[in-house]
Amino acid sequence: MKAVIFGAGNIGRGFIGPLFSESGFEVVFIDVSKPVVEKLNTDHKYPLKIVSNEGSREIMVENVSAVDGNDLETAEATIAECDICATCVGAGAIKYILPNFIRGLRRRLADSGKPLDLLICENLMDADKYVHSLLEAELTEDELSMVGLIETSVGRMVPAPDPAANADNPLRVAVEEYGVLPVDRDAFKGDVPPVKNMVAHSPFRFYIERKLYLHNMGHAVCAYLGSYTGHEKICTAISDPTIRVIVTAAMTESAVALSEKYGVSVAPLMEHAADLIRRFANVALGDGCARVGADIPRKLAPSDRLTGGAMNVISTGAAPVFICVGAAAALYKYMKDAGLDMSPASAMAEYAKLAGEPAVSLAPMVEKLYCLFADGKTLSEILAAADSMKHDAVGMIV
Repeated sequence: MKAVIFGAGNIGRGFIGPLFSESGFEVVFIDVSKPVVEKLNTDHKYPLKIVSNEGSREIMVENVSAVDGNDLETAEATIAECDICATCVGAGAIKYILPNFIRGLRRRLADSGKPLDLLICENLMDADKYVHSLLEAELTEDELSMVGLIETSVGRMVPAPDPAANADNPLRVAVEEYGVLPVDRDAFKGDVPPVKNMVAHSPFRFYIERKLYLHNMGHAVCAYLGSYTGHEKICTAISDPTIRVIVTAAMTESAVALSEKYGVSVAPLMEHAADLIRRFANVALGDGCARVGADIPRKLAPSDRLTGGAMNVISTGAAPVFICVGAAAALYKYMKDAGLDMSPASAMAEYAKLAGEPAVSLAPMVEKLYCLFADGKTLSEILAAADSMKHDAVGMIV
């Protein structure tokens, strides 16, 4: 069995590659980094360091190789003969890997006529629809019908590599212990492959929203509050009692909304949130607030973790005050760092594309909280203001 992974970066090497390798697949990465491609083809293995506050262990991910993404013929042939594909390139780079995927698919259909499933391992709401929109401009209807676009929920945290720690082997990746990959069972065109810790669910929308609006949202709120208070690392930020209270409150808002929206018990969602906070505190992971909080406009986008999570809460009739604390902190950081001369209301409207009746209740909350950050209020003062806003908002959102 052969698996092709677009992207030999942190998630590719740190999460998806090991799952396939440990399941008996030959793993072929397609990447444009020549040093990474050459090292993978020389060693055919790389170290995976699993870290926690209790210690660490290292395993070797074996039976791996790589293809230069600019080697179109080899990439095409490799994709044509594989059993499954995955993308691990970042949402913004998906469009750049699709030409190779299309060439490989067409050769595959000509050679064997077999469908091809693509795991979309990106933090992107409606990732399947997005990739479909890109493919439908290039493929015929019959060709597109042979592609399975599989949404996934990438929950393993993999920070940016530490060059000093990887001096002996630049391919080493440090990851947390958690390694479960939920996938959309209904999207497969072929059989669901036997991959270790890959769990197929149906329907899948709940797991996508749980990942984005609970995990990613909480992580982002922690990052922006950490940056505001001078923390470089997520682990030290979440250990700050005030940040922990605000992050927990934001995740509680989201958990209750997800429970009501999907008719699931709130208890396991709260247990999941508590476990995420424990994982955020993993000192050995060393994840940075700057990395987690990068690309603020995307994280303020309408369906992404902050705005999307807040609107999810509003849709249930509640007030997402503590999620808005995170959104306001993000907006403040972005406008300050970029030197933007515009009102917070205008900026929020531009990035979050707020429109319609529900947004009327969201914008004022974010703007009011933004002003507290801009005035240099302490996080304790901002927490007190948020508590007051939460009390006042009860029953005000329809």
